[in-house]
Amino acid sequence: MPADAGNLQALAGAPLLSLTTIGRKTQEPRTVELWFVYHRGAIYLLGHAESHWFRNLARHPRVTLEIDDASFEGTARLDDSKREMAYQLFQRKYGAQQVSYWYGGQRSARRTVEIALVLTAH
Repeated sequence: MPADAGNLQALAGAPLLSLTTIGRKTQEPRTVELWFVYHRGAIYLLGHAESHWFRNLARHPRVTLEIDDASFEGTARLDDSKREMAYQLFQRKYGAQQVSYWYGGQRSARRTVEIALVLTAH
C-alpha cells in the first residue's frame, strides 16, 4: 500500500533513519543510519558519490527504510536539481550550524537522493 502521508509526517521529526541497500558486490543487505528529511511525499538524503550506500543504491535502487518502528520500501533516484531545497530542509530540521559542520565544505560534492516510499509494516 502507498505510504500514508500522516504516518510519514509524524515520523519526519525522527533524527535518523536506517537505510538498507543491496551490496553491489556481495548482493547482501547493507544498513546505515543517515540524516533525512521528508517533503511532499518523499524522503531526501544527501551523500557522497563515493560512499558505499550511495554506490549500492546506484546499482540497486530498491531500498528499505526504517524510521522509529515503521518500515518502508522505496525506489531511490538521483535528483541533484533538488540539492538546494534539500539543504534548506536539512537546515530547518537539524540547524544551520550542524548542517554546515557536516556538509558545508563539501556541499557541491553532495548528491541528492529522492526516495518515493511504500509503507510495509509498523
